[in-house]
Amino acid sequence: MSLSSRESFLRRIKTIEQAAGDAFLIDRVLTDVAHNNRARLLRNGLMVVAFTSLEDFIRARTGDLLDSVSRTAVHFSDLPEIMRNAATMGAMKAVRMRAEMAKNAGQDPISLLQEAGQHVASTAAGALQISRYSLGYSGSNVSSNEVAQILTAFHAMDAWNEITLIASRCGAGSMPLKAAYDQAMQLRHSAAHNADANTQPRDLQTFCSQATAIALGFDVVASRAARLLKEGDPVILAKKVRVSDGLVIRFLDHGSKGYVERKEGVVRAVKITKDADDAVKRAVRNAQKAHEPVVSRDASGLPVSWIPTDVM
Repeated sequence: MSLSSRESFLRRIKTIEQAAGDAFLIDRVLTDVAHNNRARLLRNGLMVVAFTSLEDFIRARTGDLLDSVSRTAVHFSDLPEIMRNAATMGAMKAVRMRAEMAKNAGQDPISLLQEAGQHVASTAAGALQISRYSLGYSGSNVSSNEVAQILTAFHAMDAWNEITLIASRCGAGSMPLKAAYDQAMQLRHSAAHNADANTQPRDLQTFCSQATAIALGFDVVASRAARLLKEGDPVILAKKVRVSDGLVIRFLDHGSKGYVERKEGVVRAVKITKDADDAVKRAVRNAQKAHEPVVSRDASGLPVSWIPTDVM
């Protein structure tokens, strides 16, 4: 069974975080030039992979949510204007660039263009299918501005502050995550293009934690907004909303007696379960009715995984 975009992202980030502490990536004495050069090259490569993993998740998860919104009973003309523009002009512009890239790589661009054309045509009549290229593909990388544009297209207000707020409520700290994203993008570009770049193990470990927080906040905000759009919620169809308002998080904390399930703001445990898989399944069942995101945290209280029950 193939992994979800979230599972794939978390697996890659965890592997990179573990690798950052490997002896092969840590510099030795200055005279061991050969080892230090190899370690620097490996660290730079991992920085590129780490940031790309976050970009891949944002694009893939956005595509999942566009698929979900496509199954709405709401007429296309009643969706937010920015979403309509993204699904038409945005998709055509992005897919043209992707087709050029495919052609330059010796691949056939025609099927890519044909599929996108069918998706754009569906906005006029027939079963709606919003192209996955509508959002997140305006450039070769996903900038922080584009992340905000994705959430705005789903009519979520105040994108990066909402991402930071959700992550903070889950225990990831209160550092503004837009600044963290921008700094990581600079490290990525330097690692990829600057021969003198020297990514440090601490840089990798810090970014892995920040990437998890960013992905969590983005997913929770986008999933809530996408569900409301799909259901035709009149408020979100009419204007951008702050989706964190009224959102309650259900936590799974790793404790000495097992996995403690509790609701945000409530000290008393709902349930303590020994087995991790059973704990997650139970928490998701309990959370689904109220569309609560389920966030698993480690013994230090840091979020390590999540399931947004708005759109799974």
